[in-house]
Amino acid sequence: MFKGSVWWTAGVAALLVTAGCKQQGQQQQQDNQNDARAQVEAAQERSRQAMEQAQDVQERAADEQKQVADARQDVEKARQELQEAEAKAQKELQEAQRTQQQANNQATQAQAEIQQSQQQALEAQRQQQQELAQAQQQAAQQQEQMARTQQQSAQQQGSQQLQQLVTGRVMSASPDELLLSSAGGAGQPQIRLQLNAQTQVLVDGRQASSADIAEGSQVRASYQDVGGEPTALRVDVTSRNPQQGTGGSQDLSGQDGQLPQEQQQ
Repeated sequence: MFKGSVWWTAGVAALLVTAGCKQQGQQQQQDNQNDARAQVEAAQERSRQAMEQAQDVQERAADEQKQVADARQDVEKARQELQEAEAKAQKELQEAQRTQQQANNQATQAQAEIQQSQQQALEAQRQQQQELAQAQQQAAQQQEQMARTQQQSAQQQGSQQLQQLVTGRVMSASPDELLLSSAGGAGQPQIRLQLNAQTQVLVDGRQASSADIAEGSQVRASYQDVGGEPTALRVDVTSRNPQQGTGGSQDLSGQDGQLPQEQQQ
């Protein structure tokens, strides 16, 4: 009986042990499940946090992409504005250069016109001065011609009044003096004529000199009084007919030492 009790006690103890082990196993299992649940929950929390972080990162990335896109748009806009500004500046520069070129051309043309006007003015002034000089020269020449004409007229009038004519035979002749016998004979009146470089000498109608006058030749001479001395103006010598003509003196009506027409015939 005691042995049975032992066995029963042992059985009970075994049952208790088994029950305890089973309960301990269930508790362990419950603990393990709790740990697993806690780990799952922790993993889920971490996943949630990671997803939230990823979402934040994506939102930040989206914001950054938007900012980048906005920045790109700003850059593109700025680039377009810069291109437009450069094109406008280039256009304005070309316009300024064209305006400057036109101004330079106008200045050059104006300067050329001024130079041409100055040249024309100088040419007109030169022509005017030349015409004035020519007019003055012509006036001076006219005055000189008038004075010369008046002087010649006065000289001719004086010569007509003072010149005289004499005919006779040559008594003697020298380079500066001619002695004539107005009647052609001894004891007849004689006239002594002075000869100079202006005295015109013709022998038988040909030009000659005082050395060609031969004694005894018939002479017709015009003379005038110069410084109180009768000075021959023209001497016509006839050597071929020495007996022709008789002496005498009369006033001349010819000019420049020419014999009157009635005296030459």
